[in-house]
Amino acid sequence: MRVVGYLRESSGPEEGDPAFVQGEALRRWVRTTGHNLVSVCQDLRQEGHALERDGYQALLGVVSSGRADGVVMSSLEALSSDLMIQEIMIWDLRRRGVTVLSIDEADHQLLLQPSKERMLMRDLLARLEDYYEWAYPAGAEDSEDEEFDDEDEVIVQLIPASEQ
Repeated sequence: MRVVGYLRESSGPEEGDPAFVQGEALRRWVRTTGHNLVSVCQDLRQEGHALERDGYQALLGVVSSGRADGVVMSSLEALSSDLMIQEIMIWDLRRRGVTVLSIDEADHQLLLQPSKERMLMRDLLARLEDYYEWAYPAGAEDSEDEEFDDEDEVIVQLIPASEQ
């Protein structure tokens, strides 16, 4: 499987592994599992600057180009320390057609057999996706900025409430 690696240092130097350690662990995992590492995207901590997500944006670009079948990280914490954000990012990556992998065995199990909290969030996200499919059908354009022609005319009949 062609995979793109993702590394993110936490905002504090005392938290989590540095990018170098995460990168070495990813490369070792790729060699062991036989996957093909096509790219590594990283978000690094820089003193005096907020932790940006340019690396994650690059990862989305690699995924969108079709050059990767999966995304691998050293831990789901690389996505976010917030469980809800993790699940949203996992949902989005899966929606884009890639497999989400973690080299951390506990995370690997969570991806295969999620906790009740994760299942609830995944169910909510799936229902949200269903809602968007019928509420905003494919090919329907946002008509806020468009002028309506006669063909687009919609007739609405207002019926007064009955008095009782």
